[in-house]
Amino acid sequence: MKANLVKQAAVCTLLVASLLAGCGAREQNVQVKEPARQDSAQTASPSPGAAASGNVLARLQLKISQAKEAREVTAFLDENMPKTDKATAVQMFIELQKFYDTHLPGLNASFTEMMGQPGTADKMREIGYPADFNKIVNDDPLKQWLKNQAAAKLQLSDKEGSYFWKVDYDALNKSYAPYVSDDLKAYLAIQSLENKTPFRSDASLKISRDELGERNLAAEKVLTAYPKGPKAEEIKALYSDYLHEYIHGYRYEAIEEPGMKLIPLVKQSYEKLVKNNPDTKTAGIVKEYLTVINTNKDVIYNPGKKGESIIGDPKPGIDAFWKGLDARIAAAFPDVKTAK
Repeated sequence: MKANLVKQAAVCTLLVASLLAGCGAREQNVQVKEPARQDSAQTASPSPGAAASGNVLARLQLKISQAKEAREVTAFLDENMPKTDKATAVQMFIELQKFYDTHLPGLNASFTEMMGQPGTADKMREIGYPADFNKIVNDDPLKQWLKNQAAAKLQLSDKEGSYFWKVDYDALNKSYAPYVSDDLKAYLAIQSLENKTPFRSDASLKISRDELGERNLAAEKVLTAYPKGPKAEEIKALYSDYLHEYIHGYRYEAIEEPGMKLIPLVKQSYEKLVKNNPDTKTAGIVKEYLTVINTNKDVIYNPGKKGESIIGDPKPGIDAFWKGLDARIAAAFPDVKTAK
């Protein structure tokens, strides 16, 4: 019995030794995978890129909360946006716009109060247009304050003789377009053009009707390419403004008296847009409008009441088309939802 136990022990020893030797020979070819962790409390660490993006956005929020002047916020973007990835740059730009939305009302209220101080309005009249703050003399604090706002990529504008600050999209386009997404690049290009040359001012068209049609087409292109983009609603609103002005933003110079007919130059603009851009949504709407114009033999308005107005109410078919224009725009861009 004892001899058998000794024999079995020897056999086991040899078997273990042979297994260990075999494992040793294959050791370099074996790859051991650790079992997946089942502990749900343990989560993967964020990638360095994600951590860096989160860090810069957190720092931006801190800067916004602590900034005494708007130029501190834009200076942060100027320094950090070129170092970030595109998605982070987009978010930084959106946060800047949110900051402007809250900052501008207070800034303009303070500016209105400043303009009421003795002598300030007279000094502001010296700056001319485009504004040249260096023309202000004997008031360095006012001059520097104005320059500080411009450094924040804000633009001094006026409406009916009253000054106010607005976002300088041309400056934003030059500074940030290289770093943001393609849809924001397109948005900045559209806003930059509108910034430099507003299509309308003091209730009158400031560019040619042909150029206004081109702006409609440019906005349509962006809406078609990026219907879900972060600025799609804003571009759609601008498109609507453009199209309403293009379709029925008539002044006396667009209407022939006494027949109340559309002048040939305006109608030719419509016909040219349809001919040159037949596959666009804008051309489709304008083509429908041309049908209504032709049905009315180019007559747009009824004559006005003698002694009250030269131009009366629009013809019924014309009026119906104008009132249905918003519905046509909504149908043209169904994927762009307007906030309510």
